[in-house]
Amino acid sequence: MDTLRSRTALMFLVGLLLGWLIFANHSEPQVLMVTVHNDSPVLIESIWFDFSHGHRQSSLYEGQIQPGESRLVALNHPPAAGFNMKVRYGDGVTQEFCANRGIKEWAQEVRLSR
Repeated sequence: MDTLRSRTALMFLVGLLLGWLIFANHSEPQVLMVTVHNDSPVLIESIWFDFSHGHRQSSLYEGQIQPGESRLVALNHPPAAGFNMKVRYGDGVTQEFCANRGIKEWAQEVRLSR
């Protein structure tokens, strides 16, 4: 009886291992890398990124970016889906828009100017 149980348990564990090897996603998770450039002569006070895909909704806040500077931002978001940005400049002007919809690369750029 113990031999039958140990053989059954072993086969169950082998089946679990094979199922994990066959059906699990073993690829490296990819991250959307976005370089934001401040091409305006005014300080960017803040940038809010809002993005969703499937059932996931995320927001990300970035602080000040000086005129002429750039910032690399990592988003857990697929390319080509686009993401919302709300940019607040040092003089109080705000821009809101959907950026990079349809761009399929994993490394993207957003150039901000007024």
